Amino acid sequence: MAKGNKPGACRFCGQNVFVEDSAEMTAPQLEEAATMLCTCDEAIKYQQEKNRRTVAKQRINELFGEEAGEYKQPEAVREIMLHTIDAICDKKMKAATVTIKTGLRCRVMQMAKDKIKVVREISDNNEFVQ
Repeated sequence: MAKGNKPGACRFCGQNVFVEDSAEMTAPQLEEAATMLCTCDEAIKYQQEKNRRTVAKQRINELFGEEAGEYKQPEAVREIMLHTIDAICDKKMKAATVTIKTGLRCRVMQMAKDKIKVVREISDNNEFVQ
C-alpha cells in the first residue's frame, strides 16, 4: 500500500490541507479528512458536532452494549438508541426515552450548548397489588 499525502479541500472554506496516508482515499473521503483537520470556524463547529455524536454513541454502547453486563441489550434495541442520537444531533428531536423493560430505560436528551446526555435509568419498585 502506498502512503501518499494528497491535498484535500475543506468543505466550508476551501482551504487545502495535506492529508496523511491519503493515497487510497476517494475525493469525498479527502474532503471529509481535510474538513476534520481545518481550523476555520465552520470546520471547528462541524468537528465538535461530529465528536458529540460519536461520544454519545459510545456511551450507548458502554451502557447497553457487550460490556454492560446484565444491562446488555440486543442489537436491534441498541440500533433504535443510536438512531435516536442521530435524530437529536440533527435537531429533529430534543429528547427521547426508550423503555426497554420494566425498570430499565434509556434517556437521551440535548442539553445546553448542544451537549448530548445519555442516561441508563434503573428503577426497582417493589409493589404489591392484590
